Amino acid sequence: MSINQRRFWLLVIYLLLLLPFIGYGASQAMQTKVNSPLDWVSGSFPARHDYDQFCQLFGNSDTVIISWSGCTIDNPDLDRFVNALRTDADFQDEQREWYFERVISGREMYRALSAPEMGLTNAEVHSRLHGIFIGKDAKTTCIIVSFTPAGLQKRKALVESIRSALQTHCQLEANQWYMAGPIIDGLEIDIASKDSLDRFVLPSTVIVLLICWICLRSFRAALLVFGLSLLAQGITLAIIHYSGESITALLIVMPPLIQVLAVAGGIHLVNYYFDAVKDPSISQPAVHAIQIGWLPCLLSAGTTAIGLASLLVSGLTPIRLFGGYAACGVLITTGLLLSLIPGVFTAWPLKRPAPNKTDADNSLMVRHDLWYYLTVVLNKNHMSVACISLISMAAAGYGISMINTSVRIETLFPEQSKILQDYHWLEDHVGSLVPIEVVLTCTPESQLSFREQLLMVWHVEQELRKTRTVNRTISTMTFAPRFPRPENLSDELFQYRVNEILLGMKSQFVNAGYLKEQEGNNLFRITTYVSSLNDADYNAYLALIGNKVETSIRGSHENIPPGISTQQTGIMPLVHEIQRQLMTDLFKSFLFAFVIIAVVMTIVQGGIIAGMVSMVSNVFPPLMIFGLLGWFSVSVDIGSVMTASVALGIAVDDTLHYLTFFRRRLDAGYSAVDSVLHAYRHCGKAMIQTSLICGLGLLVFAMSNFVPTSRFAWMMFGLLFMALLGDLIVLPALLLSPIGRFFAVATDQDHSETHATKS
Repeated sequence: MSINQRRFWLLVIYLLLLLPFIGYGASQAMQTKVNSPLDWVSGSFPARHDYDQFCQLFGNSDTVIISWSGCTIDNPDLDRFVNALRTDADFQDEQREWYFERVISGREMYRALSAPEMGLTNAEVHSRLHGIFIGKDAKTTCIIVSFTPAGLQKRKALVESIRSALQTHCQLEANQWYMAGPIIDGLEIDIASKDSLDRFVLPSTVIVLLICWICLRSFRAALLVFGLSLLAQGITLAIIHYSGESITALLIVMPPLIQVLAVAGGIHLVNYYFDAVKDPSISQPAVHAIQIGWLPCLLSAGTTAIGLASLLVSGLTPIRLFGGYAACGVLITTGLLLSLIPGVFTAWPLKRPAPNKTDADNSLMVRHDLWYYLTVVLNKNHMSVACISLISMAAAGYGISMINTSVRIETLFPEQSKILQDYHWLEDHVGSLVPIEVVLTCTPESQLSFREQLLMVWHVEQELRKTRTVNRTISTMTFAPRFPRPENLSDELFQYRVNEILLGMKSQFVNAGYLKEQEGNNLFRITTYVSSLNDADYNAYLALIGNKVETSIRGSHENIPPGISTQQTGIMPLVHEIQRQLMTDLFKSFLFAFVIIAVVMTIVQGGIIAGMVSMVSNVFPPLMIFGLLGWFSVSVDIGSVMTASVALGIAVDDTLHYLTFFRRRLDAGYSAVDSVLHAYRHCGKAMIQTSLICGLGLLVFAMSNFVPTSRFAWMMFGLLFMALLGDLIVLPALLLSPIGRFFAVATDQDHSETHATKS
């Protein structure tokens, strides 16, 4: 037994010993965890920092908004349901700690404001609650449940318990209720991601195995490549688990991505082995395959890993995790392929095919195959093909400038989904669902009485209601009584009595969640509501509301009095900032990957121009696909943003395999035409096979109900097709054009002309 064989068997033994740990880690990593768009950024993200400060003051904003047909202010079922939410053991932990911060009932709020001591008419009560807790029909209301951080971790069980309570106390059948809010958004993302795993991983795996078998025409070779792809998947997932992470909704496409990349690399190596087996002059086909395949495999793995690792510059946590773990998985995959495939074929070699009488004149057979005709056509039309390709890329580049990005709830799920139907119903029957929060802080330095501070809040609220985009507002003044002034009472005494009464109501304002006392300061909360289902720029709303607030305060006091400050925040402005971060990450990660890969390609190709030319076919796929998205006004979501750098890395794989054989033939003194044909015949079939396997293996995820996963699958399929087009058409056309001479060594150019007709 040779030393290489001993190394192979030692590696196999070590892998067998690690297999239980790999299996356990992989299974644990597949247990999805809590997902929310708010979790996609860290606390250092500026908009998240402001929002977290607001939540610390006025409570967690992880809420569920609940309503149904018949959820009205005169329905006593609401009282039983709300009491169950507050007292049932299902909504408490083992220490009897409540999983909710607050349960707000529109019916309770209506009755509280209608109490005689409030002094409000029925019309005034409806006016204060209309569009927030009372719908257009003046009856329909809702219940809002705010979760604690501990409750957020058990949101799936708690939401199920809420639904059970609705059935028990409100006599509702399943799905007769409507729910929305951040809790439901995150839960539906969890369910959609788990559903994608359960439904599509197995079909994707079966498709990969079948296509692999069909392409290789050897079940043993197909099983080897497929088995290694599963092993690569398992090791990558185990690394995720043992590093303290688990699969999130945006990482579920990573395991199949690692699998198809492993299959793609294995296909190339197996094809090299098959070619060597057919050649009687090669005594050790497995050794020969690794000798000709190790360099392009390592280079392609390195560049693919760079493309994936470029996502580490993202400001969004799931994109960074995707890039880091996928890059690690690619490098592990390459190590497995280069060590195990040659070892297996050395230990159990395939039988050599019987000599064929046509082999002696093989040149006559292959001279007029598909690759020959494609080379002839491109040689005659290389300038036309190159010009059309470059013009198309320029047009696509302009289209990229028109790309829009979105992480809004309606971009995460299909229009017919239950969650979007619930949002539409609640908007139509109750009111707008997106809160934009204003915090007005009054310190003792302002020298304003509590009544004057509340009066300022009232003026701000009235100014905000004049804003076209703001549907309704709610503030501390919503819970304040009406004070009719007696005729015989002086103005000073009346103001003094009102101030005293309002000071006595401070605890009620605090309990309502619209006042916070902190170190002698009064922090007043004003909530404005806008629609959740439109294409609004919520950051523009935030700026507009901020200007309105300042205008109102200046209008009352000429200048903003000392000791008074304001701050605006909200969920949707935060999500909108994440949307902007998406666009930034798209270009940052792609440019970073392009620069690094371009430097590598110039070194590999031995020249700056040659390296840049080789990059054209790699830039071609993302440029064309994202350019088309821009031209057709298709929004780029978080599933799409990951594909540009990934596709750049994958495209380099086939490019490097093709250029490796092209350069070897060219350096041997043959013409560019012959070198293009030589490269086609050695790796053209494998390039088609890998694109087919990768594309179809991922395309099954296009049927997912989670739009980012579906979009990722479609984008990757399109990008792989464009990558194949770039490597089989655009790159050879450039190599056959005058630019191709930069790939030849200057001293060899004259010599290469003597071989112009060789094949």
